[in-house]
Amino acid sequence: MHRLNETIYRAESRADSPIFYRIAVLLAVLAIVTHINGCLYYFVSSEIGVGSDRWVYPATAMWRHENATSHIDDTMWEKWIFCTYWSAMMLTSILPNMNNPATTGEFVFHIMDILVGVLLYATIVARISGMILNISKKRDVFRGKEEGVKGYLQLHKVGSDMDSRVVKWFDYIWSTKQDLDEESVLTLLPQKLRMEIARFVHISVLQKVQLFHGVDDQFLEELVLKLKFVPFSPGDFICRKGDIGRQMYVVRRGKLNVVSDDGRKIFATLGAGTVFGELSILNIPGSRNGNRRTANVCAVGYADLFSLSKEDLWDALGEYPDVRTSLLERARHILKRDDLIDEQAAVQSMRVSRDFAKVSAQCETSLDILQQHMQRFMDDYKGAFGELNLDLQEMETQIKKMAKGRKKQPFRRKKDDRRLYSAGDIDILLEEDVVFRF
Repeated sequence: MHRLNETIYRAESRADSPIFYRIAVLLAVLAIVTHINGCLYYFVSSEIGVGSDRWVYPATAMWRHENATSHIDDTMWEKWIFCTYWSAMMLTSILPNMNNPATTGEFVFHIMDILVGVLLYATIVARISGMILNISKKRDVFRGKEEGVKGYLQLHKVGSDMDSRVVKWFDYIWSTKQDLDEESVLTLLPQKLRMEIARFVHISVLQKVQLFHGVDDQFLEELVLKLKFVPFSPGDFICRKGDIGRQMYVVRRGKLNVVSDDGRKIFATLGAGTVFGELSILNIPGSRNGNRRTANVCAVGYADLFSLSKEDLWDALGEYPDVRTSLLERARHILKRDDLIDEQAAVQSMRVSRDFAKVSAQCETSLDILQQHMQRFMDDYKGAFGELNLDLQEMETQIKKMAKGRKKQPFRRKKDDRRLYSAGDIDILLEEDVVFRF
């Protein structure tokens, strides 16, 4: 029984629709209970005597408009189907044309069947009610969030247009099953499992980026954990021309238009799998555009994107210097092909970068040496402090021994006595029971 419960639980956890799986399990249990009860009914009928009265099998032979001995030629299928029918009627307390029991044993079996049927009916109602509540609970929580946002808008009198946009946005989130917070859900998993899931979901997206072709797989695995889901509403601008580039984007679902400054002219349409903004976050030396956006991109309808921030990219590149050099070289080649790089400025910038790297390396070396000296000084200080502490303890022990060896004599300090006593002298005098008068 334990193994059966474990099997059912594991199958339910792997099912795409757990609710329908639970209903199927419940129906299977009902069928098994009905079958067992039908078998018990036939067993009791055979013990009492088949056809001996109108309660035992075949209890409703007259209902079939046949004579009382027609059951002798019944096949196994006919016996099973009738007993199962009788069992279902008893367990559901539906008793049309059912004959009353005649003997004590028949009464006991009849009563037990009715009680089991009531218990089974209550269990079915409870399970079905729980399933319905589970189905509606998630939607109620989601709608509660929607009502909270709508209440906030009404409180500040934002307007019906904004209210309509909010309603449409929540409808889109619910219809696309994006009501789950992916980050909070994945934080429950261990790091290794999160990386494997992220690799399965997002690695193909990063491999489509021209800049990342042939890059180390471990580097891409670092990036997939840093991708963040960002949805946009119809008409939202993902970026505008001249803005500082802080993220690169990957289109997951929806369409984006590259438009003019006034938004009237459409230059291109970006679909699922398109990547843009990757060059603006790499800080390519000599780039004519710098780290600025070069186009206006807006969402045609609802669009789902993945974003990778500049900080996250450079944090990952810090662990992979070879990949960083390769990416910068590829990006520089792409800009040079499109005539978007100033060679003289690039050389000067690279020279400054090399000088900065050299100075930075020297500073790191100096800091390491200084840290070593400080560590050595702290070790010497701790050693000297320990020796001084031991000397003080030894001196205190000797003073106490000297004080105990002296003869105890009362001492009275006169008013005209102006001598100063140190803390050590007072301790000695106190141990010798000296009486002070001030």
